[in-house]
Amino acid sequence: MSRQRSGGAFHASHAALVGRYEYRPVTDEWWWSDAMFRIHGFEPGEVVPTTELALRHTHPDDVEAAWDYRDAVVDRGEPFSFMHRIVTATKQVRVVIAAGHLEDRDGTPVVSGHLIDITDLRREAVDTELDTAVVDFVDHRAVIEQAKGVLVQLYSVDADTAWALLRAFSVDTNRKVRDIAKTLVAAAAADRTPGKPRPPSAHTVLEHLDQDRPEDSGVDASNG
Repeated sequence: MSRQRSGGAFHASHAALVGRYEYRPVTDEWWWSDAMFRIHGFEPGEVVPTTELALRHTHPDDVEAAWDYRDAVVDRGEPFSFMHRIVTATKQVRVVIAAGHLEDRDGTPVVSGHLIDITDLRREAVDTELDTAVVDFVDHRAVIEQAKGVLVQLYSVDADTAWALLRAFSVDTNRKVRDIAKTLVAAAAADRTPGKPRPPSAHTVLEHLDQDRPEDSGVDASNG
């Protein structure tokens, strides 16, 4: 379902922003959601997702890092979240965050995760366009800055990427950025966020906190 917000230039649909995938390392088989195909510049089902295809569309400068994260999750069972670039079928360079973790399904290892296209979100963060989310940021700056700081510390990303993660999850769950930030900050204050050096993917953490959030986060953003 397409989700659009008035008041600014950001009108990306949910499907165009967050893709989901599964990878079975034993058989080297992939499953992609429709959004995964679209992020890579394909129509759903237009190509068969393979490791070779994924690498072919990874920016050449980021291929080595992609292999390192693949080895970390498959060989050592380490959850991952890393930012890199892809080159789409239409030769566009997109900035994405790949996140995933290893699951055991009846004795079969399966890597499950998300691919989050943050190209436009990062551009908005840099340009500070006055859309609904940026106004929300200005009105609730204190708690959102704290939430960004939590993500920066957990995942060793820059502030723009932390902001893009909050925006991506806002679109994915149809919740306001400030509400997600309040939940994250409250969780950090109660020591309910994962510790370094092996936290689950950022999207997984936010999804878990969203499901388990208390009725009242107890964080006052009125000073933001």
